[in-house]
Amino acid sequence: MRARGATTLDIAQLYRRYGDMVLSRCRTLLGNDADAQEIAQDVFLKAHRNQSSFRGDSAPSTWLYRIATTTCLNHLRARKRRREDIGAEPPPMVADGLLNRVEIRMLLDDLLSDEDDKTRAAAIYHWMDGMTHAETGRMLGLSGAAIRKRLRVFRGKLGIRTPPWLEAS
Repeated sequence: MRARGATTLDIAQLYRRYGDMVLSRCRTLLGNDADAQEIAQDVFLKAHRNQSSFRGDSAPSTWLYRIATTTCLNHLRARKRRREDIGAEPPPMVADGLLNRVEIRMLLDDLLSDEDDKTRAAAIYHWMDGMTHAETGRMLGLSGAAIRKRLRVFRGKLGIRTPPWLEAS
């Protein structure tokens, strides 16, 4: 990992220790195993290139989790732009009307497409990962109150009819 006063991380050791966690995070957000494997590799490449950004204020797993989330969200945003460019329709919802986790993630991504990165990440951490406002705030360098406000403002932008799966939190 990082020795006291050292300026480099052992990325190979981080991969051995946290590779499964990063891959699981990517699978959760992307809902596609092939994309998840590719993005997980990108996460460790980014960690290698940007290891100077690791300040040691948190665990390496927290740093990697954040890189994975941001990288996955950027991938989803790019995929949505490509889909809009070619005029493709999003996949249909399940026939019984119940949303599975992948469909919820896709719907949330569509709803968040115009939001800033911190609001987008806050929504994913809180609603998809089940983190508290305080935990989400620590991940993003904000207070729990700031996260609550961002999510409240976002829900307000959705209009008077908030989807039932958002009301549950």
